[in-house]
Amino acid sequence: MAHPAIANMSGHTEDKTAEGDKLGGDKLGGDKLGGMSMSEVPTRSSTVPFSSASESQASVEAAEATPCSCASRLGAWMYPLSSSGAAGREGGAPRLEALDAPRWIASIQIVVYHMYHGERGLKEYATWFACWTQLFFLLSGFVLSYAELAKPPKVGKGRVSLFRYVRRRLVIIYPAFFLSLLLKVTYAPGRNAFEWAMLPLHALLMQSWLPICVETQPGSVSCSPWMYNGEAWFLSVLVIFWLCLRPLAEFFRRRSLRFSCGTLVVCWLFAFIFQLLGREDRLAMWLGCEDDKLCTFTIMVAIRATPFGYFHVFVAGVAAARVFMLLATRDAESGERVGLSTRRVVLAEQH
Repeated sequence: MAHPAIANMSGHTEDKTAEGDKLGGDKLGGDKLGGMSMSEVPTRSSTVPFSSASESQASVEAAEATPCSCASRLGAWMYPLSSSGAAGREGGAPRLEALDAPRWIASIQIVVYHMYHGERGLKEYATWFACWTQLFFLLSGFVLSYAELAKPPKVGKGRVSLFRYVRRRLVIIYPAFFLSLLLKVTYAPGRNAFEWAMLPLHALLMQSWLPICVETQPGSVSCSPWMYNGEAWFLSVLVIFWLCLRPLAEFFRRRSLRFSCGTLVVCWLFAFIFQLLGREDRLAMWLGCEDDKLCTFTIMVAIRATPFGYFHVFVAGVAAARVFMLLATRDAESGERVGLSTRRVVLAEQH
């Protein structure tokens, strides 16, 4: 599994208030540790009186200051959507720390599903943990579109091309994915002709774009999304969603709160109907192919491992991001609801 996938760039804050930047009564630019400002902490190039006590105190303070500074820089690098980068010159999205805990819980439970879904005593519970996959598609739609909607619309040369947009995300996940694929191929070389034919699609992360299934042996069906590193079907689906994200975000940027809420309701209803169709091969029965194993497997794969089965979840995430932008954020300059002319956004409670 890989999880949106989900990194966006934003500028550094230029105009912070003194109250928001104070730590222990002093601005961050002059943090004090143990009563001594950062500028007063002795360095190797400083002239310090020869005193074991003062040297010891300076060493302690310098040791305390260095990790703090490094941690801040590391946090800013790992989380470019932090609140400190929310009001940069080019706009940006305040980081939503509240999403970290659900993401962590969902990740753990999906790992439990893959590792223990066949274990006695855990099978009944672990099987349900796979449902958290939908949360990640929802979060992908929400977080990525939230970052897009928080930035002012760009046109012409100022707009990053779709190819570069997708490439930025693939650079993060593709090396690890390709290594896992290479290990799978070398570990189990005895593949049939169909699996070898699907290998290029896996290398290009296109294995789950369509529900390609073939009956390799009588009564045995093999499907492209679940070959080799079967859990990587999630990444293949994400590539399609990344291609659709910016058009969807631009569409919802111009939509009202009522329309966005209505979209959420429609997506929820579609998910409910979709669940009914997928259970007990009802859709296969309606199509008259419930006795054809290839047909039933193809329908199951289309629902469980292709963009078709989760597109409404991703759209719901995009619509939810628009609702959040309208209700929970404000234009940093005017204090009004965000609009097409908004350059910078802040959370409503911070304005």
